[in-house]
Amino acid sequence: MPRIGQFENDEARDEFVRAYDTLAAQWPLPSTEIDVETSFGTTYVRRSGSGDGAPLLLVPGISGNGQIWAPFIEDLCRDRVAYTPDVIGWAGRSTQTAPLADGADLARWMAELLDGLGEERIHLAGNSMGAWISMNIAVHHSERLASVTLFEPGGATFARPRVSVLLKFLLMGIRPTPERLRKFHKWMMPGYEHTDEEFAMIVAGLKYRMGVPWERTITDDELARVSAPLLVLFGAETITNNPEIQAARVRKHIPSADVEIQPGVGHDLLWANPDQVIPRFLSFVERHDRIEDQP
Repeated sequence: MPRIGQFENDEARDEFVRAYDTLAAQWPLPSTEIDVETSFGTTYVRRSGSGDGAPLLLVPGISGNGQIWAPFIEDLCRDRVAYTPDVIGWAGRSTQTAPLADGADLARWMAELLDGLGEERIHLAGNSMGAWISMNIAVHHSERLASVTLFEPGGATFARPRVSVLLKFLLMGIRPTPERLRKFHKWMMPGYEHTDEEFAMIVAGLKYRMGVPWERTITDDELARVSAPLLVLFGAETITNNPEIQAARVRKHIPSADVEIQPGVGHDLLWANPDQVIPRFLSFVERHDRIEDQP
């Protein structure tokens, strides 16, 4: 049943905010903080960069927030604005006041967020479960998207997830100690080691009861409704699902999509291979900026 995301108590919230603010102080370039009111609550957004191109809006993976984009933000917004929101219903500085029942609600939240930011069209990109959120927005509001990019989509986005992955998540949720969390992240993302400050925020976020609905595989009919230009990047070594099966399904139902399986990396695709992933993403974005500009 849908619920509203919230911290277990005020002490848990204060602990998380301290860890969050420690990371926020390390943001590598000037930015503006914005609070946007929506039907589902107040969404906190950081606005970085400047330029004439359609802005980026970046959606983190499960339980993440805008801080995850710090290692990449300077490259991402060299010639355009980038918005990095804290997803409503996950631990961050956003405050949820109404439940998100499904993907349609997530799409409505995003449309209202864009309205509040004064943006008609954006380049949307999501990582992991943020890619699933991004696909739901593309299903319901492709008209608001200059393009959509998925970095290593969550295991249930295009196919049933592996049972082993579901079991790992279940066991992690039963007894989420810091030691178990480190092992879990190492299993999920072997090519990336969290800093002490990042890990402190992740641990503090364990005391947040999430209000974002769990992934549900995008149906064939929903895939057929996606008209925004689509780039999907899988890691060949990912443990979340079979990338070949997922890629084949995307190609079958969205023939215009650019789909790539990158060798030698897994679910840590963005962190393990930024020198290839970021330029590939920005090239795709720039290409569809030019298409937008044509009469």
